[in-house]
Amino acid sequence: MDEHAPIVYDLTEYKETTRDWNDDPSAYLARYYTKQYFLSTAGKELKEPLGPIIDFQTSLEVKRGDQYVYQSPNKLCIIGLAPTHPLLAQRERYQVLNLRFDDKIVNALPQPTHLPANEKKCPPPPCHHETVVLKIEAKDLWAEKEQKEKEEQKEKEEQKEKEEQEQDKSEQAGEDVDMPGTKTQAGSEEASTSGESVPSSMVAEQGSVASSVTSTASSAVSSPSVSHAQVKPKKSIDPTRVIFVVRGSLGGHVMELNERLIRRGVDVVTDPEVIETMLDKASTHGYIAVIRPKADKKGVPLKDLVHELPVATA
Repeated sequence: MDEHAPIVYDLTEYKETTRDWNDDPSAYLARYYTKQYFLSTAGKELKEPLGPIIDFQTSLEVKRGDQYVYQSPNKLCIIGLAPTHPLLAQRERYQVLNLRFDDKIVNALPQPTHLPANEKKCPPPPCHHETVVLKIEAKDLWAEKEQKEKEEQKEKEEQKEKEEQEQDKSEQAGEDVDMPGTKTQAGSEEASTSGESVPSSMVAEQGSVASSVTSTASSAVSSPSVSHAQVKPKKSIDPTRVIFVVRGSLGGHVMELNERLIRRGVDVVTDPEVIETMLDKASTHGYIAVIRPKADKKGVPLKDLVHELPVATA
């Protein structure tokens, strides 16, 4: 066999493999990547399982969703929103408002520019399973509709109660007109009662109580022991808005953030094109980050991942 002879490939053997690639843009992932998933129930247990978790920065309720972890042959992992994530599976319920990448990770990673060859490189930021890489603020349309229905019901009840009170007043006024003698007698009794003198001992007692209340109020104002430290809220300030967090999913280092989703110099990204890319192309162009697993502990960084998503139950 001549080593310089051209190599001929039989493309028919790849026809079956690439048959669905034109219909499904993410079909090639099954050939080149190992698909794994980090479920919303995986990772560290919640400290307050009986109550909602509130984000300290926005004072909104925090929610978690399923994430995919696609591992390439060079062991780098790409993370993003899985098809069962509420933002993808319930598009009619949640409306994404903005994105917030973690400032420490964004500032630690170099910008995608041509750097000199001798430029000193900073180490990539570390991450673990619970590291919050991205916060996604969304509006819960179902909760908003429910809140409006409650407000309308409350207004109807208040209006009904007001009408009943007005009706009672009109009935009471009619009874007073029918009995003028009783009203005159009641007026004379009130006049005689108001003319009675108040004992001097009672006046002195009221004065002492007023002075004690005044002294207590002044001491409370002048006391420097009142702490003005910011306290973490225990309840969401707006039940119609939530925060979905995208976690690191595994232990390692963040090598890259998706530049399609970042706007340099802007903390809160509200660009509709960015949000559309993240939702409509979640498994391809809308990925979140690239993470390099720890190399010293084989198998440990991926211990919380599963190979299949849970089947949705009706």
